[in-house]
Amino acid sequence: MNRFLFLTLLASAGFSMIGFSQTYSTRFEGIENPLSEAGKWTNNGLDWTQITKKDGVACGTQTGTNAGIFKFNDSYAHLNGFPPDQEAWGEVRITKPDASCYQELEILLRFTGSPHRTTGYECFARCLTGASSYVQIVRWDGPLGKFTYLADKHGTNYGMKTGDILKASVVGNVITVSINGIEKARVTDDTFKTGNPGIGAYLACQSGQGIGSNLDFGFASFTAKALAAQAGR
Repeated sequence: MNRFLFLTLLASAGFSMIGFSQTYSTRFEGIENPLSEAGKWTNNGLDWTQITKKDGVACGTQTGTNAGIFKFNDSYAHLNGFPPDQEAWGEVRITKPDASCYQELEILLRFTGSPHRTTGYECFARCLTGASSYVQIVRWDGPLGKFTYLADKHGTNYGMKTGDILKASVVGNVITVSINGIEKARVTDDTFKTGNPGIGAYLACQSGQGIGSNLDFGFASFTAKALAAQAGR
């Protein structure tokens, strides 16, 4: 496919290009289950749950009570057609922080999914402020429940509250995560070279503490941007 036709198809799909840059932004208006926005969002993984949107928030659909590998059936959705170097960010909405549950919001990078295999990089923070807060970078290695921690930062410096901007980027093999423009974690990993940006949410509640609500936390907005490849990396 020639370059002009490729860019034309991207533009018709709702992407905008400035030179070699490509962006997609949304405020998650309306109601959809699963999240689609005219087919721009994808989740082909049968073993994982879907993202939904309601009341201006994109959130997960987990029960929060599964055990074993099945508790890692995160809700996710990703875009398509992005080059390998990319960044994405979202404004988080946390209406009810719940220390009895693990509520996590995720920016996804280089994500690719099929019915029983999903790969990519998950950059996320717990929806709490205080000593129990954390920021992590995890590589999804394919099957449900198979993943690798690349960064694991805990403590008061890693808290996240409603209105904060969670952002992540991958350039070459360097992955970074920030909250409100302040870098929180950085790693290098050479495993995945391609894939797309997206969002995810994770909910797991401790035994005997009731069932948390996915609607208590989510993204109010999201932007993904292609980054021009840099020679010499």
